[in-house]
Amino acid sequence: MFDYHIHSKFSVDAKMSMDEACERAINLGVKEIVFTDHIDMDWPDDDRHFAIENIEEYILDIERVQRRYKDSLIVKKGMELGYQPHLIDELNLRVKRFPVDFIISSIHVIDGLDPYKQTYYEGKTKKESYERYYEEILHMIQNFDNFDVVGHIDYVKRYSPIPWEKGEHLYGMDILDEIFKLLIEKGKGIEVNTSGYRHVSNTPMPDMEIVKRFHSMGGEIITIGSDAHSVEGVAYLFERALKELKDIGVDKLCLFTNRRPDFVYI
Repeated sequence: MFDYHIHSKFSVDAKMSMDEACERAINLGVKEIVFTDHIDMDWPDDDRHFAIENIEEYILDIERVQRRYKDSLIVKKGMELGYQPHLIDELNLRVKRFPVDFIISSIHVIDGLDPYKQTYYEGKTKKESYERYYEEILHMIQNFDNFDVVGHIDYVKRYSPIPWEKGEHLYGMDILDEIFKLLIEKGKGIEVNTSGYRHVSNTPMPDMEIVKRFHSMGGEIITIGSDAHSVEGVAYLFERALKELKDIGVDKLCLFTNRRPDFVYI
């Protein structure tokens, strides 16, 4: 098992130290993890700042746990970049200055609005909230290359104030097709984020039907991550996710070292 989306206390919304995450992973039999703490600059809410305050210290702490747990766990360096169009130069600078093994690029802010809050959904139908989110992902892929996978593709389903309905993940599939074509062309991928199983939809992010679509179009780079912010979240429902991936025809997952992909059959 490989958990490629873990947050430590370097992310302000996380509750566990790197040591706690490592020890939990070892106890669960996880073989490899990546710390992917938030690099989210220019956040619209003054009460929530998600950029790591000291990236040097963050990298050093990862190197410390790499040494401490080297006999029982592979620990890799990662980042979760919060994409906004006006931040492209800043994000490229962070990546150049602090090389890591793996980068998730995620959309957490759109048009200056945080989808975590209801203001993003005001004036939009449920379908429009999905489509606008996907449009921003497409813009990101068209204009930004410094990432390996797109994070939690159907993220808006988690926080929408409009009650969830079965089948809503099919909204915006035409845009998703454009996203997947470009990801495949650029040698990028998607993640299966198991934190989505906690949602009323009882599905990962994105829904397995979306993962199946990516795979059927020729997409090979798929990672699995818990998006853990506390010890209870590490490798959350991974066995279920692996079974569901096999059921849709996915037989391998992707690992990264120095931003280079490698595949492991499941």
